[in-house]
Amino acid sequence: MQPRCRLRVPVGYPASIQSDTGTGEGVLLDLSPAGCRMRSDIVMNAGAYLTLQIAVAQEPTPLAVEVSVVRWCKDGHFGVEFLRYSQGDRERVTHLVETLPPSAVPTPPVYATSTLSAVGS
Repeated sequence: MQPRCRLRVPVGYPASIQSDTGTGEGVLLDLSPAGCRMRSDIVMNAGAYLTLQIAVAQEPTPLAVEVSVVRWCKDGHFGVEFLRYSQGDRERVTHLVETLPPSAVPTPPVYATSTLSAVGS
């Protein structure tokens, strides 16, 4: 598995999903210019191609991803790579990701360092 090379931000945007096997609804859980993680009751398989209409809060027009592909599936969640956007929507997603706060990156715990002293000092 390749490490993620782009920052993802947490979101809760509803989306309409259309695939070769049918249509349905889902929710984006995080978003980057290159893809997203979603949750849906629709059964997805890795390799499935999708069209997405993403409803973004305070935006009158949904974001349209004309072609995307499911990269992984687990427990009703799946990762999607965006392959082709509608006109101007790549820029909209990039701007949106840049203006939203990033998810908290867990930091390793800070351990107290002990000072050792020699016995009998």
